[in-house]
Parts: sequence; structure tokens; C-alpha cells
Amino acid sequence: MNIINVKASSGTYQININSSRLDHLHTAIPEDTTSIVIISNNKINNLYGTRAKFALSKTGLPQYEIEIPDGEMHKNLNTVKQIFDYLLQKRVDRKGVLIAMGGGVIGDITGFAASTYLRGIRFIQVPTTLLSQVDSSVGGKTGVNHEMGKNMIGTFYQPISVEIDINVLDTLDFS
Repeated sequence: MNIINVKASSGTYQININSSRLDHLHTAIPEDTTSIVIISNNKINNLYGTRAKFALSKTGLPQYEIEIPDGEMHKNLNTVKQIFDYLLQKRVDRKGVLIAMGGGVIGDITGFAASTYLRGIRFIQVPTTLLSQVDSSVGGKTGVNHEMGKNMIGTFYQPISVEIDINVLDTLDFS
């Protein structure tokens, strides 16, 4: 496995890169975690959800999932409200961990929700597109769109780790 340490003003986190990282997601979960919530979309969930959930089941923790619609048009406060509603219904507390499994839209919206829910809970990036693996999952850029512009509402909030499985790139359409 390749490990890159990222130093940010809020602390240090790791980017873990290998060809089977999805199968080892459980190793990224901190010991004091009380629950895990995977946030993804239908396409990514169908491709990788079973593997991710199986790996995370090794923690023995309660596991939940939120499937949000795919596409930039859903990166808005209405979707964030749906995430908050679900987290509150499941009583996810400050020691819960959100997992953003998808491309840049999923990463941005999950990071924004994590940075503002209960004034900030931990989250992990699991980027599944080339751009999200090399750009949007790193640096703590989170946000949602407003009708007056893209990424107009957001925060800088670092993940606790970025878990990159390079084999997910095999399912991308580069045509």
C-alpha cells in the first residue's frame, strides 16, 4: 500500500492507495466510532456497496447508508437537509463517521454535511473517479451549489482519511 501523509492546519491525515482498498475499509475506522454512514449514489452503490459494507461489517458497528441522486443538480441544500434528517432519525452522534463513496459531488456534499452536522463529525473520502482521486478528495474543499452559482456555500473541512482503490477506475467509461 502507498501512504501519503497530508499536513493541514487542522491536523494530519493519510491518503491510502492500493488495488484492494475497498476490501480493507474497516481498518480506516477509528476505535471510538459509534456508527458508520455510507453516502453514495445508486450507480456507485450498485458497483461497490456490497464490498464496502462487507469490509465495514468487520467493525461490528451499526452501519447505515444514504443514497442520494446522481449529478451536480443535486449538490444543494435540499439534499443536505435529507442527509441531516436521516442522521438525526438514526441518532448518529459526534463519534459517528460518514463515508463519502463516489465522485466529486458525493465527496463535496458529504464533507459539507460532516462539517456542519453537530458542529462537525468525522468523515472518510472513498473517491471513485479519477478526478476525485487526484483532486476533490484532497484538501478539505466541501460545499454545495446555490441557484446563483456553483460551490457558493461550503467549508474547508479535512477528512480523517482518503481511501483510494485504484481498481475502481476499471469501471469508468473513458470513451
